[in-house]
Amino acid sequence: MICQDSFELRRAFPGLDINPRLIFDHPSIEQLSEAIVKLPERSEAGNTSTGGSTGESSATYVSRFTQLTHGEAPEFKYGSTSIEDIFVRKSDGMECVMIPAARARIGNDGMHYQAGDNEGPSHEVELDAFLMDIEPVCVGAYARFLNLVNPNQDQLSDWCILPEEDERCCHVPIIFTENGWQAKTGVPANWPMILVSWYGANAYALWTHGQDWSQYKSAAVSFLPTEAQWEYAARGPKTAKFPWGDSDASEELLNVCWEISTYEGVSHVATPLTELPIVAVNLQLGVSPFGLRGMAGNVWQWCRDSYHENFYLSSEASFPNAWNSEGDAKSERGGSWVGPCDLARSSYRRGRIPEAKGRCLGFRCAVMVADAPGM
Repeated sequence: MICQDSFELRRAFPGLDINPRLIFDHPSIEQLSEAIVKLPERSEAGNTSTGGSTGESSATYVSRFTQLTHGEAPEFKYGSTSIEDIFVRKSDGMECVMIPAARARIGNDGMHYQAGDNEGPSHEVELDAFLMDIEPVCVGAYARFLNLVNPNQDQLSDWCILPEEDERCCHVPIIFTENGWQAKTGVPANWPMILVSWYGANAYALWTHGQDWSQYKSAAVSFLPTEAQWEYAARGPKTAKFPWGDSDASEELLNVCWEISTYEGVSHVATPLTELPIVAVNLQLGVSPFGLRGMAGNVWQWCRDSYHENFYLSSEASFPNAWNSEGDAKSERGGSWVGPCDLARSSYRRGRIPEAKGRCLGFRCAVMVADAPGM
């Protein structure tokens, strides 16, 4: 049986009352191969022609790709770059943007645009300065991580490997070879890592900050962004609908599913991995006021927090630290290539169990400046 995203189920069965914040692991849409952006593993700044789902083309800027996809033992600290407020995490080559301390307005009361009940009430959160990955962690970087930490089979199953009977096995973007883990043939190393659980994301985030990655199930320490950090990094001091503001979404701004009619019960299981409409992490789409890429569309991103539908009604919602308990469902943000642009709004929130792995789900890391090694 193929489980579907709740958005798809509501379209297929309009008479059902389905919670839009519940998520399943088998998103389903018609093949959108014309929306694929094929990029080299490493691209210098320039333009590339991207075909959208309508067949029209547009010029989309490609940023320099810095994540490390090969190499030996890492150096666990941050270093400065030639650009102010951008630092490099030497363990994996990721460029990170310093987000200044702020009293951030989080959530949406539906005053300017329609919002879900779980997005309000809006509230203020005191945020210390933190570093946020400029883009989601890519396939090549995750394969390098696996080669360096050499996890056992149980850990791999927790993180990024599916059981043989799972029909999504063909979409796992990495493979173990005689040379270790690497991206599957035809999969760009700079695609976002997908089909990675919260445990797998947390393990990477712990490792890349020099912490004990074997404690990936623990809620005590994590270097995934809190919901408040993620939302503020996505839209900045203005409580706008999208990272770029309140203007309408377009293919030049983010990678989502534009042909909503393709949702009608059509599965992506038969679509070859390399033909999924995923784009590279260094493409200038979903760009936030702080210059972060992929903060709307392409892949959902795990957050540190436990997810609760009514969390914003509690006093803890205004606390700067994540509300996080081991084993709880975890929050995800950002929207993806599977769903419509409405799910890519900066305040839109939903959750999955930490074991969940999705073809439209990835992650990025964050760390408070005070806790960043070498800062």
